[in-house]
Amino acid sequence: MKKIASLLIATVLALGASSVKADEGMWQPNQLPTIAKQLTKAGLKLNPNDLTDLTGFPMGAIVSLGGCTASFVSDQGLVATNHHCVYGSVQYNSTAENNLLKNGFLAKSFKDELPATPGSRIYVTEEINEVTKLPAFRTKLKNKNN
Repeated sequence: MKKIASLLIATVLALGASSVKADEGMWQPNQLPTIAKQLTKAGLKLNPNDLTDLTGFPMGAIVSLGGCTASFVSDQGLVATNHHCVYGSVQYNSTAENNLLKNGFLAKSFKDELPATPGSRIYVTEEINEVTKLPAFRTKLKNKNN
C-alpha cells in the first residue's frame, strides 16, 4: 500500500511540474488574428487578418477536391494537390504503354496537361454567411466540373 501511495504521489508531482502549453493545432481562419504574434514569431509573413476572408486572396485559392484540399495555381483552373488525391485521374490517363502511376508525368506546357477523370469535381467557396452569433459559418459551395 505504501508503494502505491508513493507511486501516486510521484505521478502527481511529475504531472504538476510539467506545465507545458501547446501552441500547435488546427485553427479556424477567424481565430488567426488572435494568435497573430505567435504566427509572426513562427515565420508567417502575411497579415493574419487577410486569412479571415475565405473568398479573398490568398484563402480563395484553397478548394476542396474529392475530400482533399487543393490550391489553384493558375487562372485557367490548374490545381496542385497531393498525389493520392488525384490517383484516379492519373490512373485514368495511364495506358499500357505509358503507366503514369509508375513513370510519373510532367506537363511542360498548357497543351500537355491531362484532364481529370470524368465526373471529377472541384468545390470553390463563393459565399460565407454568418448564421449565428457564435463564430460559426455556413459555406455555400459552387460545384465546378473539371
